[in-house]
Amino acid sequence: YQTDGEILGAANWIHSPDNQMVWILVGSYDGILHCVDAATGKAVWTYETDNYINGSPAVDDQKTVFGGCDAMIHVVSLADGSEIMQIDADSYIAASAAFVDGQVYVGNYDNVLIKADIASGKIVWKYTDSDSPFFSSPAVGDKVVVFGGRDERVHCVNRNDGKAVWTFQALGEVDSSPVICGDKVVIGSEDGRLYMLRLSDGKQVWSYDIGQPVTSSPAVANHMVVVGSDDGYVYAFSS
Repeated sequence: YQTDGEILGAANWIHSPDNQMVWILVGSYDGILHCVDAATGKAVWTYETDNYINGSPAVDDQKTVFGGCDAMIHVVSLADGSEIMQIDADSYIAASAAFVDGQVYVGNYDNVLIKADIASGKIVWKYTDSDSPFFSSPAVGDKVVVFGGRDERVHCVNRNDGKAVWTFQALGEVDSSPVICGDKVVIGSEDGRLYMLRLSDGKQVWSYDIGQPVTSSPAVANHMVVVGSDDGYVYAFSS
């Protein structure tokens, strides 16, 4: 399936409204979110924005949500690709959004992490305690939101009001997206390390020095952590 630009964000997938087909969602530097039939590779629908799409589309409640370099948070119907709403994020968005319980969490290039409410179309709060952009996709827990920053820190904020809970100082930019697993957080950094932190206070449990940047996002399953590195290897760690 050919788009007219680079594809930097990962694809997502959904079932069609009649539950008979699998559809693939992917954004492109052609400024379009593409919905493609997984069986045939043919376009189901397309949704056009005004600039590049870097991040991956998030899916919930028959909607997909993503940010774009047009500085907008886009909310789109999964059924037919029609626009539900746009929310102005004030600066272009390179990160992937997290979409949970009708709330969207996403960072922008103006050093701000935003929580927006889909029902009202309003921004609920903004976290501004950074001097660098956010390219990391937030991980949303029951009470907190965790995300990395190009200020070389991992940030944890209160989910309800956006107030800082803790920050962890890495030794390089943190574009990797964190994973919350129980009472721990796993995240990579351009300092070449994979970190495991305590969710409660951000204290380091352990780190592993790979030696090359870890900009990809770890996956956690079956008591294992799997992550790729810029050295060309995929690493697996057991608990």
